[in-house]
Amino acid sequence: MSYEIIEKKIPAGPLASHTLLCGDPSKPAAVLLHGAGPGASAASNWTRCMPDLAEDYYVIAPDLIGFGDSEIPEKLPNHISGWIGMRVTQIIGLLDELGIQKTHMLGNSMGGALAFHLTMEEPDRFDQVAIMGAIGAPMTWTTEMRRLLNFYNDPRINRYREMMHSFVYDPSLVPELEEIVQTRFGRATDPKVEAVQQVMIRTMKEGMDDLVVPPSALGRMPHNFAIFHGRQDRIVPLETSLYFLEHLKNAELHVLDRCGHWAQTQRWDAMLPGLRSHFG
Repeated sequence: MSYEIIEKKIPAGPLASHTLLCGDPSKPAAVLLHGAGPGASAASNWTRCMPDLAEDYYVIAPDLIGFGDSEIPEKLPNHISGWIGMRVTQIIGLLDELGIQKTHMLGNSMGGALAFHLTMEEPDRFDQVAIMGAIGAPMTWTTEMRRLLNFYNDPRINRYREMMHSFVYDPSLVPELEEIVQTRFGRATDPKVEAVQQVMIRTMKEGMDDLVVPPSALGRMPHNFAIFHGRQDRIVPLETSLYFLEHLKNAELHVLDRCGHWAQTQRWDAMLPGLRSHFG
């Protein structure tokens, strides 16, 4: 059965959330949290895999505040913690509006850090948790990460394409990559989006270390975590997932070969069964 992805603007706390929905609302819920590169959105991260997950789950993928078509706050936070706090409020508000008391959760990159902060603040709202190439740990900043965070110093399409190519293990194996480049670049350089994302990405550059989840907090989390990481991830190094594995109480690490930062694009063949097994 093929499941259609539906787009809706849904109240989510004080701001409306542009959200992709897929599947039967009577099934267990799974919320997907995208990453934070310029031009990112729920659609660019998840549309290719949502119908597969919808066979077993009611899949919910919002544009996180500061991205996509979700409502923008009148006053932009001047620190990354403020952005994460807004997104925590957004996700809890979205679940409340949809009448979902408990959900599985998958977070990619910045969305992985958000998943940890959600789990810390609202532990009873989440069942099984999965993260993929997540930040939120001490890490060595890669050259590719620095280029990503400095994109708006030189926002040209060729430079953006090269940057997106660094997200994958082998660009020639991702036929839809140019479509992703064009779509995301167009959004990243839209004047209204650029004005917001320049502020937001500056706060990431200046405050990334403030997203690190302390070992004591990780050790208190009773949830089961599945950790996915591409062995050739050039954006977020594997050391972040090793940190989580060391300090979480219940966790399994899946290191995927021939895979960069976007496991859902390059190694969905391994990730999908792993998620199904983990979510149950």
